[in-house]
Amino acid sequence: MSNRLPQALANLDAWLQTMRQPGGYGGPVAHWWRDQFVYTGPGLDWRYEGILIGYSELWDKTHEVQWLVRIKQAAEDLKSGQLPDGSYRMSRFEQNPGTLGTPHEAAASMGLLMAMDRTGDLTLLDTARANLDNLIHRLWDPTSHGFTDKPGVPGRVPNKLATFSQALCLLARLTQDDQYLEYAKIAIDDVLRFQIDRGRFQGAVHQYAPDNQHGDHRLFPYYNARCIEPLLTASKVFSDSTYSQAASEITKFLRHTMADDSSWPQIVYTSGRRMDYPKWLAGTADILYAFHRMGQPLPDRALDRLLASQLPSGAFPTAVGFNRKTHRHAPLDPPDYRDLMPVVGWNDKVLRLLAALLPPETTLPPPNVQSYSRPARIAAKDTVFTETNQMFQYDSHYAVSKSAPWAKGERLWG
Repeated sequence: MSNRLPQALANLDAWLQTMRQPGGYGGPVAHWWRDQFVYTGPGLDWRYEGILIGYSELWDKTHEVQWLVRIKQAAEDLKSGQLPDGSYRMSRFEQNPGTLGTPHEAAASMGLLMAMDRTGDLTLLDTARANLDNLIHRLWDPTSHGFTDKPGVPGRVPNKLATFSQALCLLARLTQDDQYLEYAKIAIDDVLRFQIDRGRFQGAVHQYAPDNQHGDHRLFPYYNARCIEPLLTASKVFSDSTYSQAASEITKFLRHTMADDSSWPQIVYTSGRRMDYPKWLAGTADILYAFHRMGQPLPDRALDRLLASQLPSGAFPTAVGFNRKTHRHAPLDPPDYRDLMPVVGWNDKVLRLLAALLPPETTLPPPNVQSYSRPARIAAKDTVFTETNQMFQYDSHYAVSKSAPWAKGERLWG
């Protein structure tokens, strides 16, 4: 274990508490698919997976009451934010505001189910069950006998199906209702259908199958990593080593694609072409967590790279090289404005990883955090990014109070 880990965890927890608003954890979102810098209110999405699982791990290992308080608070966010149909309010992460977010609602419900035993609140099972029942109802396609990503659209997104399957396996165990296992197996078997079984990229899983027949030839290391724990869960639940073997093959793909700087490319195409940027920083935690769940040694330099990126506020920045999405040779210094922005829905993944790596009975030190400013770049404009406990700001271009659901300032994109 890195001797920096306890302090890193203490600082990250302190930062997460600055991101709370009435109703939950808020803040801007920077993502590969799109960004959301206007709506900055609570998002009841996959950020709750890492928050609930991470704090549950800390409670189990330390029995310090502050972690139980965090668990109950986050669980109440989901209970209070559940809509009459079972969906969660503002569950679409980078596409917020909206509902029926995938894999976000299933991930949040899985966090809720894993945390339930710690709280003693059995109504959390009802909350998670209502949510997962609604996802079954809305996403099930009787024609293709499987789960779509959106109602009425035939395409499959394997990594999202993996998360959904894992949540359903857990729900089946807690409710003793085997109908959920039937759905869980259908979902995880669709992941296997889109795993490459030979050649240079053997083991990798396609990102999307728009016609539910053929993969799209895009292999995202990050999303591949998110398939590993659900496959391990399926192997145990269904007593079938096919799933654990599939997880092992994905791990080989992750080791094969790790770069010399201990990062991973954003996309590897089956043609051999790569899109290297943006390279995740906080999101790398999910890749490392997959190695941990496999019982394999973590790539040490990758963990060091992650820990070294922690900001003075306690948060972890999102990425390196967002500007290279559109300009291949754009300078990396100063960083793109999205690189620096810390996002709760990426930092929760760091919380889960570091909590999993923390030895039992470890007492965290007091947090040591402070405000800071860094040079940044918005399109062709030089600016300065500042973070305090109360706000984020890019000079006069953009400002958001951490307690406000909407940002103020000009558009930062386009």
